[in-house]
Amino acid sequence: MAADSPRRRIDATIFRQFVKYGIVGVGNTALTFVIYTVGVEIGVLYLLALVVGYVAGGFNSYMFNRHWTFRARHLSHASSGGRFALVQGCAIAANLVLLYVLVHHLHVDKIVSQALLSVPVVAITFFINRKWTFGRRPGEPLTSQPVVR
Repeated sequence: MAADSPRRRIDATIFRQFVKYGIVGVGNTALTFVIYTVGVEIGVLYLLALVVGYVAGGFNSYMFNRHWTFRARHLSHASSGGRFALVQGCAIAANLVLLYVLVHHLHVDKIVSQALLSVPVVAITFFINRKWTFGRRPGEPLTSQPVVR
């Protein structure tokens, strides 16, 4: 295959986006993890501490991924923001269930459990966010401005 073939360009784009998503994810995971750890250490219910951490990291993640990772400024906040919130909500729910299982059934430490769950959650949400959250749909408005007909 030629070095500048469409397939190679797509692969390079996906790779760059994944690296950027990973950088944003590391920052947001760190923010979530710090809030979670502080919450657990001061006596907040660990499941609630995780939700608070996810919400804080989620706002930051949305803005960086929309503007830098996927360069999706052309998408309206109404559509991409709603999709992102849904993906994050599902990620939080899955994370909470798995965290509960690790802590209560497998007796893994609360902090260690969350550290183990961070990597697969980031990897899975990348592909969903890339294709669905920040992927443009035909006929979708290009800005957050209302469509005038």
